[in-house]
Amino acid sequence: MAKFYYNTRDDLICIDTDLVAAVKADGNYSKILYISGKVITLSCGITKLEEILKSTASKQNRYVRLGRSYIINHAYLYKLEPLKQQIILSNGIHPDLKIPLPKQTIKTYKDAMEKRSEVIKQKANS
Repeated sequence: MAKFYYNTRDDLICIDTDLVAAVKADGNYSKILYISGKVITLSCGITKLEEILKSTASKQNRYVRLGRSYIINHAYLYKLEPLKQQIILSNGIHPDLKIPLPKQTIKTYKDAMEKRSEVIKQKANS
C-alpha cells in the first residue's frame, strides 16, 4: 500500500495512492478523486501531483495523464465511451466515476491500450 503525505498550512493529509481513481486539474489546485467518491482538494498543480503519484505508486505505470485536466488510475478503468465523451472508472463496489474527456483524447488512449494488449498477446504466444 503506497502512501504519500501532503502538508497544508494547518494539516497533514495522508493520500493512499492505491485508492486514488483520478486527479482533476482545477487552476492552481488539484482535486484527488477517490474510487469511493471522496474528493480532496490540494493546493498543488496537476503536473507536480503527477510526479508525486508516479514516484510513490506501488505499481509502475498505473497512472496515465489524459489531456491537460486529468490523470487516471487505469487499474480502475471499466469502459471507454468515445461517443459519449467519457471514461468510466469502477471497482465494482462503489458507484462508477465518469470522467468527461474529448473524443480524440479517448480515441488516442484506446489505440494505445489496444497496441499494448497486442504486444502482450505476442509475448504470450512466443
